[in-house]
Amino acid sequence: MQLKTEITAYAKAIGIDLIGFIKAEPFNELRPILEDRKNKGHLSGFEEADIELRINPLKTMENAKSIIVIGQAYYIDDTRLSNEEPQLYGELARTAWGRDYHIVLKEKLEALGKYIEGLEPKLEYKAFADTGPLVDRYLAYRAGLGWYGYNNALINKDYGSWFFIGYMLTNIEIEGDAPLEDKCMGCRGCIEACPGKALEEGQGFNAKKCLSYLLQTKEELTEEERIKLGNRLYGCDICQQVCPHNKGIKEATSEDFVPKELLYKVNIEELLKLTNKEFQKLFSTNASGWRGKKILQRNAIIALGNLKDKRAIPLLQTLLEDPREDIRAYARWALERIAGKW
Repeated sequence: MQLKTEITAYAKAIGIDLIGFIKAEPFNELRPILEDRKNKGHLSGFEEADIELRINPLKTMENAKSIIVIGQAYYIDDTRLSNEEPQLYGELARTAWGRDYHIVLKEKLEALGKYIEGLEPKLEYKAFADTGPLVDRYLAYRAGLGWYGYNNALINKDYGSWFFIGYMLTNIEIEGDAPLEDKCMGCRGCIEACPGKALEEGQGFNAKKCLSYLLQTKEELTEEERIKLGNRLYGCDICQQVCPHNKGIKEATSEDFVPKELLYKVNIEELLKLTNKEFQKLFSTNASGWRGKKILQRNAIIALGNLKDKRAIPLLQTLLEDPREDIRAYARWALERIAGKW
């Protein structure tokens, strides 16, 4: 118990907002849920394909005994941010505001690991920040960081659903925490508001209908899918924005997620003209950058079509000479949409 108290205190001292502990054991109760989604073709393809790895931490670290789960709040009140608004802009969801959360959480976990090593020299651990095989939201649920909402997001009483999750498999035994009782209001606001109709009754979820998935897939997007994207460049916040549990919550304690070099309203003209080197400099430490310049530029072109702003016509016309065939095709579509053909 003393070890757990010391770890928790240190986590708070280095700015970790939430922390919980669970026993490293197979989570067999997840198997039917994951198999059902797999059979229905509702998985995104971005997650670990092997269900055994997703439900059994011992497949990743055979001597694991405990899992430390952390949560990092990322909600920023946008009214205190710069009001700069380019004429033609696309929006980044809050998951892509400021520094890449993968980097931020990995730094926190590594700092926590080094501290625990000072207490337990025989410590072995493996840390993951949205990159591990296990279902991180379920780990956070079991560790008492929050409860599940109808939108499949995990909700905390202080930070709502606006928190990132990381975890650490360890070879030391730490007393586990208990899950919180389900407190979702059940208003169905998220289900009704989801543009892609990805959310289903009974907390069902079709990842391939989620706008966040569509904005990352390399597959060609249908006409209907393009229109649903609006002027989004990366991610979708709607199911969280309409959630009553996200009213009056605490803001992020860290400045890491305040947009600085890259504003959340991205100048599309500048984005479409970036060289590979310029893109790398601007997006390498942003969560949206992992998918690459081409996907973000494709999304920017679709955004121009959906904005239907005639000021975008000269920019789109230059893209008709782009060496990339799919970029030319999306530019033609955007021009036709502005002209009223779609």
